[in-house]
Amino acid sequence: MTEEPTTDPTVSTDQRQADADDTRRPPEGDQPSDDANGVDDTDAGRSAVEYLEWGALTVLALVALMATFQLYFSVSAAVDTFVTRRYRPLFMAGFNLVVLLACGLGLSTIVRRLA
Repeated sequence: MTEEPTTDPTVSTDQRQADADDTRRPPEGDQPSDDANGVDDTDAGRSAVEYLEWGALTVLALVALMATFQLYFSVSAAVDTFVTRRYRPLFMAGFNLVVLLACGLGLSTIVRRLA
């Protein structure tokens, strides 16, 4: 003889499965809150790496600015010394373009990482 299950035939199989799932889940009141987990709303999800990248961007921008001014005046003096008057503007334009492209490349790399 076969034994019949002792379940209520009026309850659907889906309802029985949902009831079984509910018994395995802890009640919502037992779960710790975000404050208890140490999550702070003011962080807004920023990590230490992101702060480090922003710091690197700031430092690189300041160093690039200082180096650009110093290098500009040094190269201007070198061009005045070694290049004839006729070609000085051409050399200075080429140098300024190289400095601008190098700074733009470094800054755009950092900005892409931050975005």
